[in-house]
Amino acid sequence: MSSELGWITAGWLLGFAGFNAGLGVAWWRRTRAERQFLRGARKAVVDPIQAGWWLGASWKGASAQRERYAAEVAVRLLVLAGPAQVDGDGRISLAPGRHSAPEDSALATLAAGLRRDEGVTVHELLTEQRFAPFRTALEARLAPLRRCFGTYRVPALLAAFVVSFGMSMNAMLLGNGFPGLSDQDPGWWTLLWMAPWAALSLLAAAWPAEASRPWPGFTRRCRAALARALADESPKTGFRVSRGAFPPSTSQASTAGASVRRPPDEPTDRAGRGDPAQLANDTADLDVDHDSGFVGGD
Repeated sequence: MSSELGWITAGWLLGFAGFNAGLGVAWWRRTRAERQFLRGARKAVVDPIQAGWWLGASWKGASAQRERYAAEVAVRLLVLAGPAQVDGDGRISLAPGRHSAPEDSALATLAAGLRRDEGVTVHELLTEQRFAPFRTALEARLAPLRRCFGTYRVPALLAAFVVSFGMSMNAMLLGNGFPGLSDQDPGWWTLLWMAPWAALSLLAAAWPAEASRPWPGFTRRCRAALARALADESPKTGFRVSRGAFPPSTSQASTAGASVRRPPDEPTDRAGRGDPAQLANDTADLDVDHDSGFVGGD
């Protein structure tokens, strides 16, 4: 490699490194408040409702900061604490008997809302106006973190393209051959410029994908916190709560003759809802297999 080609290569590669350093500085500045929050969070136990927000779903790879899963976790915690129960259709209601008000503000707001209803689903908790106080309490537990890493890989890949193509054309115009070839015709750069592009693209791909979840350490702590909080939960509870997390399909509504939601006190409402014997049976179901430890989390 001639000294001239060495200077050309070094100059363009320094430009590529400087561009990526600039991306790193931009990320550092934009996440300053988030890093401050995480430093404080390391000194305390992660709130399970906040963990539900961040994990987003009970499976890995879900999007972060999803309200639906945070609401599911809140309901499951209230059922586990005793004041609430959930039936096989995912409808949540207060359990029979006297129960003390939960100390957690979000759970207390949820329990207060359930006193005025015979049974609701998670979907109704998130869409109906009468549960707005619960949604407000739920949003207060949202961690001040971005949902995804952000657009950094794409600019880095574009920089890799510009640098590799510019470096190749620069070398060709100054009459430098491609290093390693016996034929030092500068025209080879018109084809072989893709080799440095491939190498630089691999370096640029070290940036996380735009939609990837940042802060993996906090994600692990959230999984552990949710596992501890729901360790004594019945395996049926999570499944039942999740059944009511989505709106009923049109076909199901038509089959049930419920294209319009029935008021809670309608005589033709679901059989057994509100009946003390049925509520007792539901409660018995929820007490089965407390040691199973079904745990949601990302």
